[in-house]
Amino acid sequence: MSSQFDGKVAIVTGSSAGLGEAIALLFAARGARVTLCGRDQDRLKSVLDKTVKVSGGHEDRFLTVLGDLTDANVRKEILEQTVNKFGQLDILVANAGIGGSNAFETETEENFNKVFDTNLKSVFFLIQKAVPHLEKTKGNVVNISSIASSVIIPSAPTYSLTKAALDHLTRCLAVDLGSKGIRVNAVNPGCFPTLIVRDLGDPDVVNRQIQKVEQLRVPLKDRIGVLQDVAEAVAFLASDAAGFITGELVKVDGGRSYSGLLTYSLDK
Repeated sequence: MSSQFDGKVAIVTGSSAGLGEAIALLFAARGARVTLCGRDQDRLKSVLDKTVKVSGGHEDRFLTVLGDLTDANVRKEILEQTVNKFGQLDILVANAGIGGSNAFETETEENFNKVFDTNLKSVFFLIQKAVPHLEKTKGNVVNISSIASSVIIPSAPTYSLTKAALDHLTRCLAVDLGSKGIRVNAVNPGCFPTLIVRDLGDPDVVNRQIQKVEQLRVPLKDRIGVLQDVAEAVAFLASDAAGFITGELVKVDGGRSYSGLLTYSLDK
């Protein structure tokens, strides 16, 4: 078991499934104490059990906080419970997000606000409240964005806008928080199988369809990208090895964002 994050405390939002789960498991396996956050109690408990297992049975190294990050009280609880239990905060991975974007012509203000509140506003204010704790440890933030911030996804303007804004927030905060010794970076994944597609239908079916089409457009043909690829990028940016890196947006997409318009059709 690696000791890359021995003595470090990390919060991973949206860690009850998908990318967040993969990131939390990697941090746990490499010695970190981790706060797991999510909206699904059963899934959160399942991930907790897995993190304890990969850590070698160290139950005391983990904390779960159930709730929706769009609720300011939940954001407050995540930070307060983490610091109360572990005494510090070194790494904040802002991973929680939703899809659910509609085509421009059919988008509603209600859905627009929901996507922005989850993918951008909650991240903005969670980082804001985390700053005093991160300043003490000279810690860092890793935002989970998407190649949708720079590659066109037809009929998903709202989601894409939130990720473009998150990219620029990353750059802005790298400058604004640099004097406090806080680094801020982002990872921009391509298409990976996660629950963010649940609004399009059965997640397993939709993910298989998207990946089948996407593999035709990914320059790296020797293998299919897996969640571990994203987790490794996050771990690097969060580690001391990246101590002089801030404001960067790291694509993990096998070169997909350089191969043209993202188009696909889903059979429903």
